[in-house]
Amino acid sequence: MKIKKNYFYAGLVLALILAAVIFYYNLFNQAEKKPEQTAVSPNGWGVDKNGYLSYPLDRGEVKFRRDNHSETEKLIISKIVYQSEKGDIYGLLVLPKTATNLLPGVVLLPGAGVSKESELKLAMNISELGIAVLTIDQRSVGETGGDFPSTDEDYNSFVQNKEPYQHLMVYDALRGFDLLRSAPFIDPGRVVIAGESLGGRLAAIATAIDRNVAGALLISTAGFDFKAKGDVEKDEFVLSIDSDHYIGLITPRKIVMIHSINDTTITLSSAVNTFSKAQNPKAFFLINDTECRHGYCDAMYPGIVQGLKYLVGSNQADGSVEAKNP
Repeated sequence: MKIKKNYFYAGLVLALILAAVIFYYNLFNQAEKKPEQTAVSPNGWGVDKNGYLSYPLDRGEVKFRRDNHSETEKLIISKIVYQSEKGDIYGLLVLPKTATNLLPGVVLLPGAGVSKESELKLAMNISELGIAVLTIDQRSVGETGGDFPSTDEDYNSFVQNKEPYQHLMVYDALRGFDLLRSAPFIDPGRVVIAGESLGGRLAAIATAIDRNVAGALLISTAGFDFKAKGDVEKDEFVLSIDSDHYIGLITPRKIVMIHSINDTTITLSSAVNTFSKAQNPKAFFLINDTECRHGYCDAMYPGIVQGLKYLVGSNQADGSVEAKNP
């Protein structure tokens, strides 16, 4: 059977057009497809297909400046500004005036909208136990500033391979840890990350990511108890900011959780559920005080003392709280 030349050429042209369409369609899809491991930021940010956020363990030296702020009979307070990704983080460093050995350290992350100045009382209480404390203005707060995006806006950044705001906040915590751990007066093996509410969720994630962190102190916080729903990108994103997804990875380092039975923002049942996902060694301090609604309150101070003794062996070795009357 003979095929006329004009039909042959027409068929060939159509075949070439179809091949070109398929080629460019596949090329476009490959460009749009989210890779299993995203790493497009200079700081090495990435989220794997299982929804685990990661940053390099070697993040380099932290650039910072330190200025005098104030002092008390027992403490020296300095203002700290250190570089993180896409901006500077402002903090307060609280140190005991006297020490016979290298100090343990705590990076203290406030809750949403809470400034470093509002966190200063707790930082001072901790420092009087013989511990160095760095507390910060998280992004969108105080001198650090910025605009906190909605979860949907943060998710949109994620699907565009841009580092989400909540991931940046975890990185800020890690850089604060790097700064404190590198100080000449610090025992680098006894630095923990602590946080209240949102800060506690970030503290758990940061501690899971970097195994050099000695442990986590989590106050009035809980994860989302998120279960994957089948939307791959959304599942990856939500898991990446859910402390419940990470808390089991902290072991064999220690975890302390402190929660009020009267917390009206994060229920006790949510906190207990998060604690159940953590592996040993761990400790839970339950506070029953009608005035203690959410976040740190004075009734939590004995738990703070015992918790830090458990985590880093604070210099107040016997755990006594008689010298402190909150």
